[in-house]
Amino acid sequence: MKAKLIKRFFIWSEKPFELAKWYEEMLGLKRDFELNLPDDTGVSLSAPQGGLIWIGYHDKVKGKNKDPYRFMVSFVVDSVKEVYEEMKKNKVKFVAKPFLTPTKDKYCATFMDPEGNVMQIFSDNP
Repeated sequence: MKAKLIKRFFIWSEKPFELAKWYEEMLGLKRDFELNLPDDTGVSLSAPQGGLIWIGYHDKVKGKNKDPYRFMVSFVVDSVKEVYEEMKKNKVKFVAKPFLTPTKDKYCATFMDPEGNVMQIFSDNP
């Protein structure tokens, strides 16, 4: 069997509820539910057109990401420039300002979340 589609990903955090709130505010993700159980604590977030992010507590994760470039998750938006400007007003740290990708068919910008995870926004439009 081969993978067909990635529908969810996990971000482990020492403070999952704070990090989830940031993603809700910065990218407009919707809080589906949260768990606060002894062995499973976190928040499920989703985007309007699908996909799920679980931001959960992990006892082996402490502080900011020490290797932030190991993976990057991309969020598809309507306009990279518009989302970039809005996030910039909210003091989000950008690693790369909006640019046309080398393939010349997408626009992209790269930012860091409050825990130092590097993420990207993509769109067909500037």
